Amino acid sequence: MAGVPSQRLVRGYPAAFWGALAAILIVQTGFGAILPLLPQFVHQRGFPLRDMGVMAASYAAVSFVAQAWLGSMADRLGRKRLMVLGSLLEACGTAGFLLRLQPWWYIGFRIMQGLGSAAVIPAANALVADLVAADRRGRAYGLMAAATSAGFALGPMLGGVAGAASGLAAPFVVGTVLNLMAFFLTLMMIPGQGRGSLHTPLPKAQVVPLLARRWPYFLVMFAWMGLNGMYDTAWSLYIQSLGAGKWLIGVSFTLFSLPLLLFNVAGGRIADRKARRHAVILAGTGLQALTLVAYVLSHSAWLSIGVSVIEAAAMSLTGPALSAAVMERVPISQNGAVQGWYQASGTLGATLLALASGPLLPGHPSHPFVLGAVVLFATSLGVAGLWRPWRPT
Repeated sequence: MAGVPSQRLVRGYPAAFWGALAAILIVQTGFGAILPLLPQFVHQRGFPLRDMGVMAASYAAVSFVAQAWLGSMADRLGRKRLMVLGSLLEACGTAGFLLRLQPWWYIGFRIMQGLGSAAVIPAANALVADLVAADRRGRAYGLMAAATSAGFALGPMLGGVAGAASGLAAPFVVGTVLNLMAFFLTLMMIPGQGRGSLHTPLPKAQVVPLLARRWPYFLVMFAWMGLNGMYDTAWSLYIQSLGAGKWLIGVSFTLFSLPLLLFNVAGGRIADRKARRHAVILAGTGLQALTLVAYVLSHSAWLSIGVSVIEAAAMSLTGPALSAAVMERVPISQNGAVQGWYQASGTLGATLLALASGPLLPGHPSHPFVLGAVVLFATSLGVAGLWRPWRPT
């Protein structure tokens, strides 16, 4: 591959790509393991219920601020160093919850986890662009998305089983062990370089226009990932309003995550048809917006779960194509910077849509979905008018 040392290929990809894929899977599994029981655990340790939102917002806010900065740092210091540092920070932040400290320390540990995630994810995605030829990046990013989905499906299940068997602290032990595994895996499988690439970095005067030309992609990422914040806020209450019990609420998350494993691989293959990427992105976002409308009209929990499978297919059209398109014609020395701002756009969207969804819940738990559909439709239609004559250079 151009710009990186010669590496052994495994099923058409450098071995380091599979190392990055495994690291993302393990990190996301560790992240997901603590989520189901985190509020109960910290409340049991004395953290006030009224301040749970502060803890959630602190994680999101620090991730947003740090992603753009740490993405650029990955260009200067190397992908491996950022991934190693990030996985270690996540391990330390997760382990910190096991200490008997004043409750407000937990906000600090969530900030540490946010910094760790902000270091790992842009660096790993930039590494994909470093290692994988442009005509295979759609599939590569599809596999990365599938690994993320697998982690979110597996992590809560591991955490829930560990918590049921050994108490509320057990998921944090599981999460710490998994993040340490990612730390050692990154040390062993990711090639070390003194810089993020083997090329001379662009002057800052050229970096700003490079980022500015990609703002439509950042805007779509803002709206598309923003739906995650909406779902985190509203989905459980929405599905409960349709008559779902605790068991079905949990199953709904799994039944949504598992199809993504299959669909993202297929979506990645579609995304490798470079000339059709913009059409695929618009088709995916448009179809997903229609599923949001279907949720509002649904009166059955099982029907809504069925619609979520269609939504998973729509997301799998958008994600790999968007990730591959934003990296088109980016100099290898700036892969980290572009990925940093790209990931930060999604984090900002998730934060703002989560904040906007809360006040809509008292009216009805489906009202945030109306907001999500409007934002996604407006973004897709607005950007569609710009894309035809527009190409990043």
